[in-house]
Amino acid sequence: MDLQLEYVENQIKKIVEEINSNLELNANVTVNTCPYDIGISSQILISVMAELEDVLEVAIPENCYIFHDKADNRQLSIREASLKLIKIAK
Repeated sequence: MDLQLEYVENQIKKIVEEINSNLELNANVTVNTCPYDIGISSQILISVMAELEDVLEVAIPENCYIFHDKADNRQLSIREASLKLIKIAK
């Protein structure tokens, strides 16, 4: 599957919005939102990655966490995570 940025962003945003609602975080979720910064733990975000693999029909390498940048040691926004996923997905 040829992954398009807008499609990947929308899929991640949709899942994050659902979690935001379920956890009653009351955050405004946009593509510039860092899910971790609004209160979604890394354990939950790992399950988001598994769901994305199913929805997008891709494999994310086991040693890759798409919501964090190791080089800069910072959490990534939905847009940045989407770009990273497109780059590494198989």
